[in-house]
Amino acid sequence: MTAEALNARCSLRALSAGWGRKVMTVAARPIDWEAWSQSRYLAWAETQPEGCRYEFDGFRPVAMAPATVGHNRIGRNIREAIRAGLPAGTPCDTYGPQDAIETIGGALREPDAFIACSRPHRNAVAVPAPIVVFEVVSPGRGNRRRDEEKVDEYESVPSILRYVVVESESRSFRAFWREPGEQAWHREAPDTAGSIRLPEFGIHLSLDEVYSGIDFD
Repeated sequence: MTAEALNARCSLRALSAGWGRKVMTVAARPIDWEAWSQSRYLAWAETQPEGCRYEFDGFRPVAMAPATVGHNRIGRNIREAIRAGLPAGTPCDTYGPQDAIETIGGALREPDAFIACSRPHRNAVAVPAPIVVFEVVSPGRGNRRRDEEKVDEYESVPSILRYVVVESESRSFRAFWREPGEQAWHREAPDTAGSIRLPEFGIHLSLDEVYSGIDFD
């Protein structure tokens, strides 16, 4: 199935066609499109076609466009580089891209990579207390807008000390960070030459590591 076909199949407009502003739970009961809870979202998500991915923004499902090969490669490079640099013998690990974190209002987001030291239960829906979060920007204006909106959303989670937005169409990243106990981000300018510093774990990721196997020509 092509990315376009999968996107059309998984779009919320396609899934809700015929129901107006209603969708159906597993018990075939209508859910108010404007008033979703996290538990209702999870029940609904279990009934969706295989291959379709969604996030929950605290109000309703948000369809996630299929990621490109380059997007997935960058995310994998980040996770592998971080895992190799984490101290041995600690509970800290890397997660993503189908592991969720809970943000404001019960929203569930699935970053491309993140670090947590909380050892979640195997049946947990979300990984508690993420510390560092990475999002890889997918091509498209709508995807960029959603990733920019997450800056404030991730700021609302006290445990997150660093949020890194990584471009997929160029060698560039932007970091948002804060010290423990601080509320607002320190916002760095986009960087095209430096390394991604994760002082919380004593890790530096070079752009060569992040973009290994990616050809922009």
